[in-house]
Amino acid sequence: MSTSTNAIISTVAPHTVKKFELISNYVDGWARKIFGFKKSKGVIYIDCMSNSGIYTQEGNIVKGTAIRVAEKMNDIIVNYPNKKAILIFNDFSKEKIDLLKQEINKLNLNSNIEVYYRCEDRSDFLHSLALDNWENFNTLLVYDPYKAEIDWNAITPFLNTWGEVIINHMVSDTNRGAAQARRSDVVNRYEETYQKDISSIIEMGRNKEQLEKIVEAIINRKSEKQHHIASFPFFTRTNGLLYNLILCTTNIEGLKLYKKTAWKLFGGKSSMKNTHDDPSQLSFDFGTDFELNTIPDSSCYTISDIARYIFKNYKNKKTVFLDEIYNDLDKHPVFPSDGFKQEIKNELRKLGAEILKDSISFP
Repeated sequence: MSTSTNAIISTVAPHTVKKFELISNYVDGWARKIFGFKKSKGVIYIDCMSNSGIYTQEGNIVKGTAIRVAEKMNDIIVNYPNKKAILIFNDFSKEKIDLLKQEINKLNLNSNIEVYYRCEDRSDFLHSLALDNWENFNTLLVYDPYKAEIDWNAITPFLNTWGEVIINHMVSDTNRGAAQARRSDVVNRYEETYQKDISSIIEMGRNKEQLEKIVEAIINRKSEKQHHIASFPFFTRTNGLLYNLILCTTNIEGLKLYKKTAWKLFGGKSSMKNTHDDPSQLSFDFGTDFELNTIPDSSCYTISDIARYIFKNYKNKKTVFLDEIYNDLDKHPVFPSDGFKQEIKNELRKLGAEILKDSISFP
């Protein structure tokens, strides 16, 4: 997260740049899918905390999510002349919105792209959006606060329309701040975010996985439709967990795309956490049982972890169609199949599996 939130142009950390890349890369694939859907009139991208669109890092200008999304949409929509893209940016700071407008005007966007700017409290902004006016448009709401602060009443309508929601869950804020909360407005913020009393939140505050499960449970409870949820963690350079970027989608294709996008961005693993692996280190063959019993790092899975998951779950079937395995991975909250099928097959071979044309035979 930016280190100077009061500045019009904030300083940005490497993990935040990765967040920009994940969201904008996902928007690229999402927009193409929706534009290609016959029923769709187009897409609506909503960023209720858009900032100024540009940041600095070591003296260099870095484009934020808003600018990246606008650029990608401009590149994509030329191939879909009968579709429209609506971009809605909001920030509480008028100065930041004015700068964002100035930067986006420089892009000379396609006439099929409409851009709207608002300068309001994010909850007021979301409550004021009339979803009924957007029939046959697919929405993507990005909800990206600087702290653990989720207004479920504002988000819920977007969970129950034709669209998707990306939520930044700032788990590190809860971890360090809940126990110190004294002011009533701060206490209320945590209680609204986790839908629990502050004493319960403090009790589980050190358990970041538990906090994440609570947020995911609330999403399911607020949703009228079944949602697929995928969450990817972001770390500091010293491996401190800062936040999880959560996708909520009713469409399995959205889940598959988000996982593929994240794993590609993270270089074939589920996060940028430094696991201190040395590829040149000598390895020893302790046998398949040892490999299968290796405990994975749940905050940074690898292709090897996917292969071990498949082996352990299917080895007793002897021979399994690849489609059955891929369908399993498609529904998995973290593991992808799209984009990594050959790599997964290679890891399964190392475990002794035989890869046939359309099936896998286990020893």
